[in-house]
Amino acid sequence: MPASVNVLTIKVLDIPNAAITVNGINDRGQVVGKFSDPNGIPHGFVYETDSFVQVDYPNTTNINIYKINNLGQFVGSVTDANGVVCGFFYDRGTLSPPLSLMAGGRTYAYGINNRGEIVGTFYSGAGSRGFIYKAGQFLTPSLPGALQTSFQAINDAGEVAVSSVDAKGTHGFVYLESAGLFTTQFDFPGVATTYPQAINAAGQLGGECAAPNGLVFPFISLAGSLVSVTIPNAPNGATIMGINARGQVCGNFVDANQVIHGYIAALAL
Repeated sequence: MPASVNVLTIKVLDIPNAAITVNGINDRGQVVGKFSDPNGIPHGFVYETDSFVQVDYPNTTNINIYKINNLGQFVGSVTDANGVVCGFFYDRGTLSPPLSLMAGGRTYAYGINNRGEIVGTFYSGAGSRGFIYKAGQFLTPSLPGALQTSFQAINDAGEVAVSSVDAKGTHGFVYLESAGLFTTQFDFPGVATTYPQAINAAGQLGGECAAPNGLVFPFISLAGSLVSVTIPNAPNGATIMGINARGQVCGNFVDANQVIHGYIAALAL
């Protein structure tokens, strides 16, 4: 098992005069995320074949797109004029009404599979709780011993990438929707923060860890183990936010000048 996986090819994603955040990729290579224009106004985007398409949600002050499925449907969050954060869903040119688990909190839609099942996280004064949204209903599975949970992504098998916080740190889990249970906790060796962000059709995970020196580095799961990924020209940290079935990942990295860039990379698996 390699200690680190190298990148075969990488494409840096930048928008001129804008700050970009890359969040997800589907099997078609479409990428989603957000950017802030020169006036500091946030917009969502969908990237495909060297082209960025701007996405805005009417009557909101903020938007972020997190994941996209193979049908081109995507999910994200918006902040309305009253400062309330809600999830949303895009399908064939239509933005859904705001998705909110309950009043008084913040609802983020972080992932969607090809069956239209949505996962995300609800934040309140009591902490965070992961959810699955399907058939118009919110399901909130409970992880024993967890202080907080966040559901980040879901594949068509109903496997959910989960991060959980307890007294010892942040850990990874997979929630199995069909069985209604969480897998055994997993952690990257030697770190206190293991944060899964993505899962592909084969159940392969991608995410990020916080090293003892404070830098963030990316990982994937490979043959049952967590392996770090070496992103070129990223001396100040990098993330993996999305992983598809073609061996591609996407995320963000910080260069030697502390500038943040998005990227798509093919891994040497």
